[in-house]
Amino acid sequence: MNIRQVEKFFIDKKDTPCPLTERLIKAGYQQTGGGYIDLAKKRGLTVDYSKAEPTQYWHLIEEYCPSVDKNKSFNKSIVCGELIFWMAEVSKAVPDDKLKELLERIIADGNGTTPPKYDRVKWNKEIQNLCFDAIKDVVEKQ
Repeated sequence: MNIRQVEKFFIDKKDTPCPLTERLIKAGYQQTGGGYIDLAKKRGLTVDYSKAEPTQYWHLIEEYCPSVDKNKSFNKSIVCGELIFWMAEVSKAVPDDKLKELLERIIADGNGTTPPKYDRVKWNKEIQNLCFDAIKDVVEKQ
């Protein structure tokens, strides 16, 4: 699956409800810096996990896709858990009950601080294992 395929599939998903992704991010599961977070700050966008901002739609369609070669592979080097989780939810690539079960396990692993600290290496890998190949299958069938 390449960037062009990903962009074509997700371009019309801006207003697709994503209550599970919003719940995940509002529970504090969001990058704290670097990557799309730093870019959002530079562009004057709201960066606030409690509001699920910036959106994962913005992250993918307005930030990532325009910045890379459309023929580049969209592969497992993409490790942002909240992005992959959103892609799985809005594409319906993974059933909601499976996403919800993973969401509950992630949230339960928060350490009680504000914002919670998660083992992002561990959970990003779990999200990728559940979601990535399913997303790839859906996108490639469009």
